[in-house]
Amino acid sequence: MRTGNLSRWFLEGTYPRLYVPLLLIMLLVSGVRYHFLIGSEAANIVRVADVQASLAGATLLPVLAAVPEGDVQAATGALEKGAAGLGEAWASLRWQGPGAEPVVLERPLSSVDAPAWFERWLDIDPPIRQFDVAAAEGRTGRLTITLQPGPLIAQAWDTVGVQMLISAFNICTILLLLMMIMRANLRIQRRLAVATRAFRNGHLGTRMEVSGTLESRAMAEAFNDLAGKVQSLVLSLHEAQRQYSEQQHFHRQLIDALPVPVLVRDANGNQIETNRAWQRVVHAAADDPAVSAQMTPKGDDPHAVRVPRPSLWRRLADAHDTDVRIPLADGTEKEMACHEASFTTASGAVAGKISTLLDVTDRNRAHKALGAERARVEVMLRSIGDGVITTNPNGEVTSINEAAQLLTGFTRQQALGRQIDEVFRLGEDPVSHSMDTGDGSETIPGALPLPAPDVLLHRSGEHYAIEYTASAIRQPDGSAAGCVRVFRDITETRNLRHQISWHARHDALTGAYNRNALAERLTHAIFMARQKGTLLAVCMLDLDYFQAINEAHGNRWGDRLLKETAKRLTAYASGPAETVARMGGDEFVLLLGDQTDIASIESRIAALLEQLAAPYAIDDRTLSTTVSIGAAVFPHDDANPDTLLRHADQAMFQAKTLGRNQVHFFDVQRDHAVQTLHIRQTRIAQAIVLGELVLHYQPKVNLRTGQVLGVEALLRWQHPEQGLLGPQHILPLIEHTELMVDLGEWVTREALRQMGVWTRAGAQWEVSINVDATHFHRPNFVARLKEFLLAAPEIDPCRLELEILESAALEDVEQMRSVMHDCQELGVRFALDDFGTGFSSLSYLKRLKAETIKIDQSFVRGLLQGGDDATLISAIVGLARAFRRHVLAEGVETPEQAARLLELGCERAQGFGIARPMPASEVLGWANAYRRTWPPLPEGNTIAEAAPIASHAQHLPTVPGQR
Repeated sequence: MRTGNLSRWFLEGTYPRLYVPLLLIMLLVSGVRYHFLIGSEAANIVRVADVQASLAGATLLPVLAAVPEGDVQAATGALEKGAAGLGEAWASLRWQGPGAEPVVLERPLSSVDAPAWFERWLDIDPPIRQFDVAAAEGRTGRLTITLQPGPLIAQAWDTVGVQMLISAFNICTILLLLMMIMRANLRIQRRLAVATRAFRNGHLGTRMEVSGTLESRAMAEAFNDLAGKVQSLVLSLHEAQRQYSEQQHFHRQLIDALPVPVLVRDANGNQIETNRAWQRVVHAAADDPAVSAQMTPKGDDPHAVRVPRPSLWRRLADAHDTDVRIPLADGTEKEMACHEASFTTASGAVAGKISTLLDVTDRNRAHKALGAERARVEVMLRSIGDGVITTNPNGEVTSINEAAQLLTGFTRQQALGRQIDEVFRLGEDPVSHSMDTGDGSETIPGALPLPAPDVLLHRSGEHYAIEYTASAIRQPDGSAAGCVRVFRDITETRNLRHQISWHARHDALTGAYNRNALAERLTHAIFMARQKGTLLAVCMLDLDYFQAINEAHGNRWGDRLLKETAKRLTAYASGPAETVARMGGDEFVLLLGDQTDIASIESRIAALLEQLAAPYAIDDRTLSTTVSIGAAVFPHDDANPDTLLRHADQAMFQAKTLGRNQVHFFDVQRDHAVQTLHIRQTRIAQAIVLGELVLHYQPKVNLRTGQVLGVEALLRWQHPEQGLLGPQHILPLIEHTELMVDLGEWVTREALRQMGVWTRAGAQWEVSINVDATHFHRPNFVARLKEFLLAAPEIDPCRLELEILESAALEDVEQMRSVMHDCQELGVRFALDDFGTGFSSLSYLKRLKAETIKIDQSFVRGLLQGGDDATLISAIVGLARAFRRHVLAEGVETPEQAARLLELGCERAQGFGIARPMPASEVLGWANAYRRTWPPLPEGNTIAEAAPIASHAQHLPTVPGQR
């Protein structure tokens, strides 16, 4: 089969069109089947793998549980025996014994005996199964078995591959049978196409051979019968056309001989034919811009009927024995009188109409010119929105349009013939006395009259604000023929202008001045105060607990309260130099000008507080509220208007902070201090973002064994201009602010990052970070800490220690205890910093489960001075032992202090005598060079025999007085 025939067969045949949908359905069904088949196989092999792992775990777990703690070789041997029992199916075996390092046995992933696409489709993760076993002291051991996914995927492929081969064979068989059926249909269709093509090309004697299958024979017989009938009809049609053509030729010659334009139409109004006179009329007609069809001759016969343009045809068809206007190509028009007569068939039924045209252009042109001019004037007067009244030279009304009738109250019948003074009344003066009456003596020819505002009296007594003009109507010789008055109603425009002007300067709810008007009044008040040398008080008022009133009673009552408050303020500020304005919400501004001193301002504001505190009677309810007032006094506060308002707003906020229902005057010096503090806080926030903050680390050691236990992270600021700054340049400025929280989170993230670096270097130190009480009491503190720990999975949470001040812990013991418990659930440890400086009791120490107690450095400094410091340290060490806590001394600076601490039982310490805080990059080097400076003292040794302290410590510069 050729490619062209095959394409047409697929595109035009009915059965071939079903071929593709059937193929798509089979593929869709197969896809759905294999989707569920593969899902079932995946679930099955996962279950098998889980059973296999469970059996291996049940075998290995008792053996591993019996392995002694720390015996890595025995645990490895047990894992290897278990691996041999699993064969090739295992990928890794991991045993985490209680209190010991994990033992891991791994093998490379085996190749998958299945196609890569099948492996990606199946997408089976390596099965992992964990088994826990209880050990001594409540600890547990964990065995983790990870299986190879390759054998599981190969097992699934074996099953799916066989099913795919069976499905492919079934689909191919079905498609082959369909192809054979459609091939037979194609042969029948090809024979029919050949015969049809020959018949279409004019071979009317074409017939199909009756042979082949039953369907082929039936189709051939049907085609031959139809072809014979069509051939007979075509021959008859040719003969009828010849006779009709001869008759048409005779009729055309007869009609063309008539000099009058003739149009013949059938009963439905459709054109049958026209004569040459009609064609000449149509040819002379201009093109219709809305219709693109032109007259087109039918054939080359000069007497052929020409079809007129559709627009002209519609006009002629609607004429019905009347005149019709025909536009000509030269821009003129021709008016024709159309006459019609009906003609009938042989049976007497009406068959159509014969229409003739007669040129009546000149007859009608004169009549239409006069009517058009009058109609144009009347339409113009009716269409305009202004009132128009015309009068004759005697002042009598000759015409009045609808707009003028509405404004004057006179109908057309009532107004015509009346004097203009009776119809068009302006105020109390007659129109004839206030304007030109139409004689033209006061009208300059060609001048445009200007509109004049006035008040028009309606017939009912109503008044309308109008603008009007009056002009003379002149004859061709220049004499006055009357007057025309044009006027319009501007009442709404004037009222709207007044409303816009009022709303531009007043608050819509209360009627007080708004912000725009306040800005003008305040600028003027400052100017007057400077000119007169008096004081100006800018008072910002805010209703106390207004939101609660709104919520309790609704917005309607809140709006009523604002209105009543505005009324009291307006009544109070009655002086010419006093102004009340609403800023929005429940805030008002009161300007008190012409004040002589601060005492008079305080007296006025005190009286205002008393008036505004009186109960408000609103409908059937009584509402009570107070106001907080902030005042800025000019020129004590010599600032611009915007700054004065801002200062008054700050003072008002301070009044609310101090308890409400009071006045607070703005303090210029305090504002400067606040601005300075804000600038410094902003600079610290920039330092956090720009990465200028760094952490230095001070080691913590065991004085008896010399072991480096960990480090404490201490904040430093690497200022680009001032150099390295200590925490005293940061923490006091941001205390009790949100910046303290941002700083605390940064310290936590940075410490965890550095712990990761040291972990990869083999140093498993614990790191202590100080947590401020503001940060620690945040509701999301635990959640954020958990996020940071999850972001550093290589860090064991037990190596992170949070230090909290003893005084901060005692502020809210129960809340502190709850947060500490949640953090300890994550594995984080706690230390009580500066212990002994607060007022904690034994019950507090029992409830706060901190793992470490840090002795304040003030006790260590006085340790060798013979006071009570040694007794206190001994008591703290005893408490720590009693509660099973670690104890660490801060501020150790001399060997004598270290030796004395050892005598008192305190083995852990940190201080300048051991090492100063250093950058993170230097800690590993210091730890490698460090040697134990206080070896264990044998019985009878004295303190003087101790080695010098920190002989290899790097004494790095730091800020005096800071750790």
